[in-house]
Amino acid sequence: MVLDRPPGSDDAPLYPSLASLLRKGLPASPGVVDPALLSLRAVLVRAADPADAASRTAALNTVLRALLARFDDARYADAARALFGLPPGKAGTTLTRRREAAALACGHDVDHFRKRVEPRLVERLAWMLWQYSEHFRLTPIVAPRLSRAATAMPSLPADVFAWELTDHEAQLSRVWASVYALRAELLTLDRMAAMSADRQEVARQAITAAWRYGVLRADIADYLDAYPPGGFGALTEVTPERLTALAGWTPELGAEDIDMLTRTARTHRDRVGFVAAMRTEVALGNAWLDPWLDRRTTDKEAP
Repeated sequence: MVLDRPPGSDDAPLYPSLASLLRKGLPASPGVVDPALLSLRAVLVRAADPADAASRTAALNTVLRALLARFDDARYADAARALFGLPPGKAGTTLTRRREAAALACGHDVDHFRKRVEPRLVERLAWMLWQYSEHFRLTPIVAPRLSRAATAMPSLPADVFAWELTDHEAQLSRVWASVYALRAELLTLDRMAAMSADRQEVARQAITAAWRYGVLRADIADYLDAYPPGGFGALTEVTPERLTALAGWTPELGAEDIDMLTRTARTHRDRVGFVAAMRTEVALGNAWLDPWLDRRTTDKEAP
């Protein structure tokens, strides 16, 4: 019995790149990985430093281990893992040894395994990796992982790709910083409602949350202007509404109100300037403030 071909695998674009990793197996080492693998959206998002090839290689190793752990053909799952150096195989061994372990795991002789089964295993894993990266938007949105910097960041090489990755990480960090900033203000509103805070205090805090909401929408818009859908950006397949919802519940606003908040925050990043500019706009009042004030009243009257 030969492993079934995955759907759409005739033109699996990552097959050659993934097959090249077989000689050494996992974990892959920096400098020997095809750049096509290091540019995948799922890899860039998981890299602690997307501008650093070693960081992207570590992220690729994490993604491949995860896919091999849930290899979608039960009979050949152990064989696939052994082939790339995961248990029941052993990392750091020769390809010959890993082939022997893989053939044993699926009950084939080594020659048949090498000629007939191994290409299909690599093909299927390449297809899984491609599908996973292309549909990464369906997985939970995860903020970039941060790590302690023991030394100063080294000078970037004179390379356009390295510059672009660094700029991407900077813009991505601004978006996530704004997500958490809005979340902090929304949590404060929750606490104030629970404590039946003064109406004016709640209104003032709601205006602060509106400012942070506008800044977040502006940062998302700036990001998507620089990295439109179809590119390598980590958030290109995520809607602004889904990103904003990560911070917490906000009142449902119309397109004009959202545009007003975004436009004002784009030109007035500080709270004072934002509030002053908003006073010259059509009052947001009922759309944004009333839900918070109504919630405070309801909470206060609750037993």
